[in-house]
Amino acid sequence: MSDNPEVTLSKKNFGRLRSLWWATIGLCLLILMGAFWLFVRENPRLNGTQWILQSTVVLFYFSGLLRSALGWNYHPDQKVLLPGLGYGTWLTVIRGALTAMLAGFLFQPWPESNYFPGRLSWVPGLTYLAAAALDFIDGKVARACRHETRLGAFLDINLDALGLLVAPAVAVGYGQLPPVYLCVGFAYYFYVGGIWLRKKFSKPVTEPGPWRGARIIAGVQMGFVGVALLPLFNPPVTTLTAYVIMIPLLAGFFKDWMIVCGYLDSK
Repeated sequence: MSDNPEVTLSKKNFGRLRSLWWATIGLCLLILMGAFWLFVRENPRLNGTQWILQSTVVLFYFSGLLRSALGWNYHPDQKVLLPGLGYGTWLTVIRGALTAMLAGFLFQPWPESNYFPGRLSWVPGLTYLAAAALDFIDGKVARACRHETRLGAFLDINLDALGLLVAPAVAVGYGQLPPVYLCVGFAYYFYVGGIWLRKKFSKPVTEPGPWRGARIIAGVQMGFVGVALLPLFNPPVTTLTAYVIMIPLLAGFFKDWMIVCGYLDSK
């Protein structure tokens, strides 16, 4: 149930968490069903079956992340498994549903509708901006409710990475961003995968310290991609901006990788 033997575990609490896990799946499915009914069903440009399949795949991935980390639902300082997810984590769950919803638009044309001309084209961008807004407040809510957990931190990091993979891929498909911007989405996964390989082959791994301004850099990326998904700006404006703002994030990952490999000092 947990990778930390010092955590006080309770079979009753863990059983309740598993029940809540099923509740999160139900909530996410309701959000996807509502999105399908409102935005996809009447949209002549979208393949509804493809939208559902893609959204479901991402939802299953997020659900798997949540299920695998239920044993981390404890405050880092208290080491006691908590029976509830907390309001902050529930907001993170909604963010996961919005990310799954956005994934339905992958490899499809920009949405349009005969009934609401021009309006449905705003849906992908507003969906991602809503997810980014929840990313900004879920941690604050968790701290305000004194329900900060390792589970919440784990989901937050992984959803940031997933969103910055899915949203740029949709924007690239719409022609709003250059394909090279996908490096932003893959950077985290290459970084984590590289660390896993080094550990697997018994290579030394130096843990880098936290980035200075990392949250700001990530927030800028999210805001930019969200705006790029709106029918407001087009290339070359979005293309040139993408090349500029991707540099700090990729540079940060490169620096951390040099630290991991021992080529730079972590201080």
